[in-house]
Amino acid sequence: MSTVMVNRLEGNDLGSLTEKCCLFTVDDMEGVVDMTIDTATASSGEVPGVLTRTPLRDQAIAVVRDLIADGSLAPGARLNEAELAMRLGISRGPLREAIQRLCAEGYIEFHRNRGAFVRTVTIDDVRHMYEVREILEVAAARLAAERATGDGIARLNLLIGQTEEALLTSARGEYPSNLDVHQLVFDLAANPSLNRAGMELHTRVRLSRLTSGSSPDRAREALAEHHWIISAIADGDPGTAGEAMGVHLRASLEHLLANQPK
Repeated sequence: MSTVMVNRLEGNDLGSLTEKCCLFTVDDMEGVVDMTIDTATASSGEVPGVLTRTPLRDQAIAVVRDLIADGSLAPGARLNEAELAMRLGISRGPLREAIQRLCAEGYIEFHRNRGAFVRTVTIDDVRHMYEVREILEVAAARLAAERATGDGIARLNLLIGQTEEALLTSARGEYPSNLDVHQLVFDLAANPSLNRAGMELHTRVRLSRLTSGSSPDRAREALAEHHWIISAIADGDPGTAGEAMGVHLRASLEHLLANQPK
């Protein structure tokens, strides 16, 4: 059985805390604080390939969700539990809990006698997602127009300039992921609850885009729509900002539906 080493602080008060080194089996570490650090990796500036903090279940949820969102675990792919546990550097207990949570969230589905699979997004899923997205993002755009500071508007203009340059210099005329622009609008809305909902929704949006193609024409349209949204926010015009966001999201939905596999 594998063991890991952790540093543990002991003492009755802050002045008497002492650091001790302890060994635990991997199974002992389920749900326990794991403060081990790969010093070679840390010094190189690279992101470690294993989980380094607890709760392990929550860390596993975040990592597996990202693997699904970026296509590393493709829609319809079967989850190899042993391989994933080894990749994350954890035992199967926390991983199983993570898979159960992701199943409840709609990222994973179980098939009897076959195991867990990455959920394939359906046309109805996309429609429902964009209905919610329009409600949230129109509200965010309106709030951003009311609350954005000069610094926030400058950040929006910088980001849209970077995406415009990326579009113009791309050999295939592709528009880079525009979710950074949308997330910044959520940030400028200055509503933490709305921001959290937006972040969770954008993970699902990335998942829906894995099965759709890209179009240079749509990329140019999206860029123009973003300029309209940002201009309205900069002008402090909530009505126009919300309208522009709604038009943009409905156009995005139309493109997504037209490019989903039949």
